[in-house]
Amino acid sequence: MWRKLKRWAHGRRPGREGFTLVEIMMVLVILSVGVLPIAIIQHRARGEVNEADRHTQGIAVAQMQLERLKSQGFGNIVNENGTEGAITWVAQVDNVAFGLDRVTVTATWQNKDAVETLVVSNLVSMR
Repeated sequence: MWRKLKRWAHGRRPGREGFTLVEIMMVLVILSVGVLPIAIIQHRARGEVNEADRHTQGIAVAQMQLERLKSQGFGNIVNENGTEGAITWVAQVDNVAFGLDRVTVTATWQNKDAVETLVVSNLVSMR
């Protein structure tokens, strides 16, 4: 029992509680080395999510315009273009054979410093 009491009394010095400035600085350095890569990864991930979101919007706009044009029926489809949000689209109709047209929709948008393009097409027949 005296040993435990002696160790406890020896381990605690009055006025010496808390952390030194050097200990706090070391903890801050270790935390910054661990947190900085996570912040960089988070920033990159946010950019990738935005890029994927734009790509998804481009696909949706191109598909929607293609389906809208196909619903007009053979012989009624004409070349068109337009803009929906940040997506610009161009629809082109080409005669492939008698009674068969190819409808092509090209969607274009800006992604960071590059221009992205997506092309969807389908055939429309007289029948």
